[in-house]
Amino acid sequence: MANIYWYLIPAIIGVGAAAFTIYKQRDIAKLSTFLVFYLFATCIAWLGEFTVLGFFNSYAYKTGIYASPWAQNILGHLILNSTFYPGTAILVAAYSLGYGWISLITAIYLLFDYLFLKLGIYEHHWWRYYMTGLAIFIYQIFTKVWFTKLNKLQPGLLRISTFYFVGFVILHYPIPIILLLGKQYYNVNWFQDMYLSSTMFIFTYQLVETLILVFFVCVLKKWFWKLVPFIVAFMGQLILANLHILVFQDGWNLFYTVMVYFSGITIFILIERYSLKVFCTSFANNK
Repeated sequence: MANIYWYLIPAIIGVGAAAFTIYKQRDIAKLSTFLVFYLFATCIAWLGEFTVLGFFNSYAYKTGIYASPWAQNILGHLILNSTFYPGTAILVAAYSLGYGWISLITAIYLLFDYLFLKLGIYEHHWWRYYMTGLAIFIYQIFTKVWFTKLNKLQPGLLRISTFYFVGFVILHYPIPIILLLGKQYYNVNWFQDMYLSSTMFIFTYQLVETLILVFFVCVLKKWFWKLVPFIVAFMGQLILANLHILVFQDGWNLFYTVMVYFSGITIFILIERYSLKVFCTSFANNK
């Protein structure tokens, strides 16, 4: 079986776990709350991956799709950290699973870790099994606690912080896909590999850009402030293109990139407007 199909197995499990949990537990939280939490949990997984894989080259995904090892890493990261991780996080959080169940889920992660290593489709550099176990265990507990607080009406820092993570996922997700499709890249030469340099640059860039997005959408309430993120996105990409940092390929151009940005910002504004508004009393009573 081709490498990529093995990666789809935990991805399907994650998405299936999320769908099943949202359906069965639909009385404890609104669908919009589950969506926000899924995106939040995705971003937490991404930040961990950005640190241990991007900065420290701790392991390698071998999806078998690209010649570049870092293109394979990006694809493996997108598949697993956008499905398996947030899917199990929703399962643990919505059912308020205890340490025993969390330990079992952690063991399943370790089983995949072991299986992928034996199949030769995943490789440890300095990473070790106990690191995987510790990271997964902490991740599940942290996201579970966050969901408990998130599912209550708490306007203020918690809500704004949550939407920062949500906004980052929405802004960033299309960019590595466009990169992998060979449509554009960022010519910064931070690292020898173009895929790694592009990803590390835009990841860092959008961490700052998301601060602007959240401030003008979530903090400042007047409608006209919501125009600022659109202006910032357009000007930022225009400047990067004029500096020849943003490089287009295969018929792609600035208009397409800006439209992707504008779509993401619009989606974020709609999610922020209609999410995390109502306290769910049934969940609080169950607690």
